[in-house]
Amino acid sequence: MFCKLAVVGLGDVRKQDRGVTIHLLDKLKENFSQKLDILFINAGKTGEDLFDILQTIKAERILVLDTMREIVRPGELDYLKIRPKDSINLKELLMVTIGIDNDGWGSELSEIVNGKFYDILDKISNVICNLLG
Repeated sequence: MFCKLAVVGLGDVRKQDRGVTIHLLDKLKENFSQKLDILFINAGKTGEDLFDILQTIKAERILVLDTMREIVRPGELDYLKIRPKDSINLKELLMVTIGIDNDGWGSELSEIVNGKFYDILDKISNVICNLLG
């Protein structure tokens, strides 16, 4: 099935802030449920199979949500945009990395990331709207 946009979340809800992408994926599914041309994919706890997963997605654009403890400050976003030249269908791959504070065991988000959750959700929602045109 071909779609306009696929949103892929990498994360582990058992490891505090590492799960923020999965929580975001759930909220985005709710918020964009009327858009039939968006596919939401929980790609698992690590990016080990990400390349294989990306190969199976038939979409015009792919948005990948991931987390990082280093480089990106907690609650902040970093963007990497790739536009493949030889792809038949894929026009753009956008990787959004969310800075996290704590990746220890536990299902609750850290205070910092939890406090910025809806701001992050708004930013990601805007990214989705821009990708949809």
